[in-house]
Amino acid sequence: MPFAFATAADQADQALAGLDMGHDHARLVVLARAGRSWRLEQCHEWPLEPLWLQGGRIADFLPLADTLQQWLAESGVSRLAMALPAEACASAVLEQPGGWSRLRRRAWLQSQAAALLQRPLTELTWSAHALPGRPPRWRVLCASLDVVQDWMGLAEAAGCDLIALDEVHQASWQALAHWYCDAPQSTLLLQVGSASVQALHWQGEQWHWLWREQADAQPLLEHCLRAVSDESPLAVIGDSPLAQELRAHLDAAGRSLLRPSPAQSPSWVAGGPLDRLSDAFWPALGLAWQAHQT
Repeated sequence: MPFAFATAADQADQALAGLDMGHDHARLVVLARAGRSWRLEQCHEWPLEPLWLQGGRIADFLPLADTLQQWLAESGVSRLAMALPAEACASAVLEQPGGWSRLRRRAWLQSQAAALLQRPLTELTWSAHALPGRPPRWRVLCASLDVVQDWMGLAEAAGCDLIALDEVHQASWQALAHWYCDAPQSTLLLQVGSASVQALHWQGEQWHWLWREQADAQPLLEHCLRAVSDESPLAVIGDSPLAQELRAHLDAAGRSLLRPSPAQSPSWVAGGPLDRLSDAFWPALGLAWQAHQT
């Protein structure tokens, strides 16, 4: 599906990176081959000018592209996976009708993506992710093609092969599913962007999707505070002004927050700079993982 595409197999041994650009910072995680495993080689964070990105769109392409080219040249990266801001994507969770073939299911998902964005398929790109649990449900993501082409153009301007493109919340979820598996039961985890929030729930050794809201900051803040239970362990991922304000409200209410930390996985060589990964690096980590799986 258009949100996931791979390069040739003969590039599989090269270093690759996941890049997430938030409201005022860009974050990069670099993986490199180490025998049959992968090593977390580099973690970088750079500031962004506040007017370069607006509402998930690239508002000032040339200075952002020039700066990105310089950053990536310093890191030595040529294979790149990137995250679209959540605000650039439309999203819905749909229950799959029973008894359908794979071909019929794909046609149904395509029609749902077109209806979600209210555009013909020729003007959008979309992906669908199966959610854990029963009945079968799908999270459908779509974005307008012009927005996606702008982000693809950034990778081209930086001289990189773009091998995966995903939405920031989905990319973060990829990493959480693989490297944050020791959360207490019933943990509520909020992935907070600048104008969107997604909630995940840890149950039965899996992260389950709960809800996603996109709105102005104040209604989102109020929604999050209403959704937080006094009994459930709580974690917040994100560094947007909305995430910072939410943490401040929770701190004032005496709520302690879990700090998700990547757990060492057998597929990683020991010695990677995991201690340098703040929770803001989760999307980049998930993108890098997705890229080396393709």
